[in-house]
Amino acid sequence: MTNIAQHASRTRNKVTVLSDGSKLFSSDFDNKCKFDIYRFDQIKFLRKRIKLSFAQNFLKKNKIDIIFFDSWKSLELFSSTTDIRKICLAHGNEILKLSDKNRILNSLNKADLIIYNSQFTRNKTFKNFKILKKINHKIVYPAFIKKIPKNINNKKKYDLCTVARLEYRKGHHLVFEAMSILRNYYKISLKYAILGDGPELSRLKDLVMKLSLQKQVDFIDHNISSEKIYKNSSVHIMPTITAPESIEGFGISNVEAASYGLPCIVSNSGGTPESIGNNGIIIKENDTKQLVKSIIDIFKKYKSYSRKSYLFANNFESGKKIKEYLNAI
Repeated sequence: MTNIAQHASRTRNKVTVLSDGSKLFSSDFDNKCKFDIYRFDQIKFLRKRIKLSFAQNFLKKNKIDIIFFDSWKSLELFSSTTDIRKICLAHGNEILKLSDKNRILNSLNKADLIIYNSQFTRNKTFKNFKILKKINHKIVYPAFIKKIPKNINNKKKYDLCTVARLEYRKGHHLVFEAMSILRNYYKISLKYAILGDGPELSRLKDLVMKLSLQKQVDFIDHNISSEKIYKNSSVHIMPTITAPESIEGFGISNVEAASYGLPCIVSNSGGTPESIGNNGIIIKENDTKQLVKSIIDIFKKYKSYSRKSYLFANNFESGKKIKEYLNAI
């Protein structure tokens, strides 16, 4: 949603954003944006209704062509009678809650178009909500890439990196296990950078101690830019796994990494395989042996994979991508 707002504004569209309050200090970010942002900090029950009331008044006073909703929950209380075209994004996790099936269906039926972030997410939605096949839909991969000069830095501090929220399904623990095998059986010692924050941090640090990887793994402060990590790493690795109520709908960081020339190693879980092309390796989910082999193989053909990464990332150039969203309906 941030990328849609920023790039729509840069292409001379009038953009207004209605957002929940941020847990982080957001005024600096808001002040730098070239469009209006209204934040709502009330408790959840009141927030949705206050935001809706604001939106209704705003729409009466302003001419709006398209409204983008970040999920079905944002669309739920919205009137279905307005003539303004409504586009709702579908990411993956939010369509797993079958207990909310009727709420989700009633909400998405108000949309003129649903944009799925991957083929996987679309198929999963159709499986869970068969009636949705009647609603107009498109697949738009949600990665916006600025042009990156090649050969940024030939001296890399890290062999591997993962830029992602620290959740179990991201598979950081599998990378640790692979690194331990590479060191103990192949005498290959790799350096690994982890950028992100989340509930798995404590457990991952304990696992690093257990596997004696303290000198090989760096947990990077989540305030450090992902750009800095990509520039100083050789391969982006994210062997995602499927959890009962959590899936990887796409994998934006794989595309971002590719734009810096980083090949990617991913699993076949969820929509993750759709976030790479021939610039990386897809392994079987939860398969440490394959992960070890893929790390060895990708470094053997590193230059070829790296060249393909730049080419793959060009498909997500921000100017092309915003046109996909704005011309979707």
